[in-house]
Amino acid sequence: MKLVFILKVGVLSLMTACLFCCAGHTSADSDGLQCEAIKVKEGYGYIVVHEEDTLIYQPFIPAVSGKIPFATKEDALKIGELVCRKLSEHQLPTVTQEELTSSGIRLK
Repeated sequence: MKLVFILKVGVLSLMTACLFCCAGHTSADSDGLQCEAIKVKEGYGYIVVHEEDTLIYQPFIPAVSGKIPFATKEDALKIGELVCRKLSEHQLPTVTQEELTSSGIRLK
C-alpha cells in the first residue's frame, strides 16, 4: 500500500515538474507541445513532446486501475490533446475518470 502511495506521489511530482518546465516556453503551436499516439502492446498510448524532449510517456489509460491501453489511436489522441491543453493552460496534466467518460473513451 505504501508503494502505491509513493508511486502516485512520484508521478504527480514528475507531472508538476513537466508543467513548470513548460511554463516559460511560448510558440505558435500551443507552447511548442505536441501529442503523438504510440502503438503499444495490445493497443495505443500517447506521448507529449516539447521540442525534442518527451515530457510524458503514457502507454496506458490514466485514472483507470491496471495497465489498460487505449483501444484506438483516436482515443489515445483525445486524452493526449487534453493533457497538452492543460499543460498549455498551466494546469496539472492529470486526467479524471469523468474526463475519460465525457471524452467517450472506450475501455477494452
